[in-house]
Amino acid sequence: MAINFAPLQTNLNKFRTVLRSFLWQQDIASLPFAKRFLIRSCQILIAVIRDLVHGQLSLRAMSLVFTTLIGLFPLLALSFAILKSLGVHNTLEPTLLMLLEPLGNRSTEVSGQILGYVDDIQVQLISVTSVGLLLYIVLDMMRKIESSFNYIWAVKQGRSWSSRVSEYLLAVIVSPILLFLSISISSSVNTNFFASFLANLSFGGLLIELMALIMPILLMSLAFAFAYSFLPNTRVRFGSALLGGFVTTIIWKLMGSLFQSIFVASARESIYLAFATAIAVMLFAYIGWLVALIGSSIAFYHQNPAKARTGREPTVQSIAQQEQLSLTLASIIIRRFHQAKTALTESELAFAISSNPIVIEDSLLALEQIGLIGKTADDPVRYQPAHSIIDCALVDIWRALRLRNADQLGAHIESDEARSIKNFQSGVDAVIEKELGKQKFIDANNWGTSIAGEKG
Repeated sequence: MAINFAPLQTNLNKFRTVLRSFLWQQDIASLPFAKRFLIRSCQILIAVIRDLVHGQLSLRAMSLVFTTLIGLFPLLALSFAILKSLGVHNTLEPTLLMLLEPLGNRSTEVSGQILGYVDDIQVQLISVTSVGLLLYIVLDMMRKIESSFNYIWAVKQGRSWSSRVSEYLLAVIVSPILLFLSISISSSVNTNFFASFLANLSFGGLLIELMALIMPILLMSLAFAFAYSFLPNTRVRFGSALLGGFVTTIIWKLMGSLFQSIFVASARESIYLAFATAIAVMLFAYIGWLVALIGSSIAFYHQNPAKARTGREPTVQSIAQQEQLSLTLASIIIRRFHQAKTALTESELAFAISSNPIVIEDSLLALEQIGLIGKTADDPVRYQPAHSIIDCALVDIWRALRLRNADQLGAHIESDEARSIKNFQSGVDAVIEKELGKQKFIDANNWGTSIAGEKG
């Protein structure tokens, strides 16, 4: 007897329709806070699950495990040298213990071994060549980490080498100093006077317990938020970075409980515990990077809500669609500037043409590359003309878009067929120049209403 799956398939289709309507077809801004929070959380959760299923986050986490093993000791050696010059090199141990907390009781042993290796590196005896090699390994490690975070934030252009040297070295130098200051502040606050002052209050005991619970989570969330803001080569809002940092911290704490239970169980077989430690450290590094990338993904989708549905990959368009979209955006930007209106953000431009940001980002990049528009210093950035637009002709921008990146072709095609096609293209260009060459973006007589159908 054959099983009829048709009713089940019908119910699944109905469920998908209802879910799609609930998540993506509502005006979230007009909803109450609780419902808006629920929908946004579900959208981000679905987007992160989609990223995990695609496998790119897992692959990049595995790559970063090897990168970390290569560059960790040089990074710690540089930080150790800076902290040792301040006389507070022992402050590295609490930081390592916090990062290795998921290893449970083994975190003390592993952090001790790492610091022992670092301490054996006599920084004062290292030659200039060795220092240069250490710096190169650290910078290369940071470059690979940045590449993974740039992928999450859909950033195609990484930092230049000059920016990497200045910004990465600043982070390597400043981070130990900030660590020293934070520990100094914590030590000054965690005194008998402060504890006795709180203990004398009627609610002092509860306040101390609450601070002991909240402060580690808060400090760790801020540390992850700083990493999420600094590593991608783009501007990340602190609120989005802090949300990603908070979720990462919670997962990190839960992961710590899981690893501790595993080590407690494996401690009964002490013969195999030494072998298990090496495997667990590798597994911990992989899961740790995966969790960090997931947190960055959460920050990305929180800052870019429209991309939670479509993902970060660009939409495939025909050549005609690309030209139409680019010229439409150019028209909106130029007309608003000519009318002394406020420049629009990427999301506002997408809304103006009933699209979404991921569809228009390539067109905005193309208009930037040909020098027509530029970004403002606002947060989020806005787009406005980069030069005078009084005599800006539609055909000139159309031609510039078509010829963009033409000089990157190494060898020009030379054949009878290619010359025939070039003659055809030249004829098309001549006809368009003759018939439409005088049309300008802000010429009301020839142009009429906006081709974009601009809203408001």
